[in-house]
Amino acid sequence: EKRLDRAQQAFDAGIACILATQIVVEGVPTVWCAQHHKDTLEPVKARAYELPSFSGAESAGIALLLMEMETPSKAVIRAVEGAVAWFEANKQNDIALEWFEDEHGDPDRRVVHKKGATLLWGRFCDLETMQPFFSGRDGIKKWSMVEIERERRAGYAWYTDKPAAVLKRYPEWR
Repeated sequence: EKRLDRAQQAFDAGIACILATQIVVEGVPTVWCAQHHKDTLEPVKARAYELPSFSGAESAGIALLLMEMETPSKAVIRAVEGAVAWFEANKQNDIALEWFEDEHGDPDRRVVHKKGATLLWGRFCDLETMQPFFSGRDGIKKWSMVEIERERRAGYAWYTDKPAAVLKRYPEWR
């Protein structure tokens, strides 16, 4: 029983941290960054190409965790609703990722227009414009995947479909 109590306290502290790190824009909760500062809880960079941002991939997992709570608090409900609204507003329609071989025979990826493609979200979206961005190992923000080196284009998940699971589950959860 003591172990269960400690586990519940730890879980509750984790949820409190999750709620405290949700990015709020003009009083409205949105989503989370892939990483936050340990003291200020502000969005921060991790690896050189993982800049402070709204994160489509990591935020989907967080929202799904919050949706698993049997009796969510008003704060948890507000957090989920904010994330869902952000996912709805920032989905990327009619694009797909396509693998191809570059001129050296190396695998590469590009974004192509594809009507009716599976919805995608930017892995990292700018904190001001909410537009997806990309970055190579130089840590410089670019607005097109083609602008970064092949190794990062082909070796990193710049787009994600994970928020679709949140949107699918939301009506029943609500």
